[in-house]
Amino acid sequence: MDYDKHRKENQVKFTLKRLRAGLRRAPRRRSRDPEEELVLLKMARHRRQAWLASGKLEVLGPRQYRLNLD
Repeated sequence: MDYDKHRKENQVKFTLKRLRAGLRRAPRRRSRDPEEELVLLKMARHRRQAWLASGKLEVLGPRQYRLNLD
């Protein structure tokens, strides 16, 4: 049996079981390092600007957006 195929099937099954059971990821218990938080914020800003420039993200209103993942 192909390992990658087996792993992908089991991952999908596990995710579906978890969603059906209503389980979610637990919130972080440890606060982030300030430098790590800054890097993550910069990455998120860059991703948002790239999506706006490419048209993937549309601003519909002051607090409304549409993300096209086509």
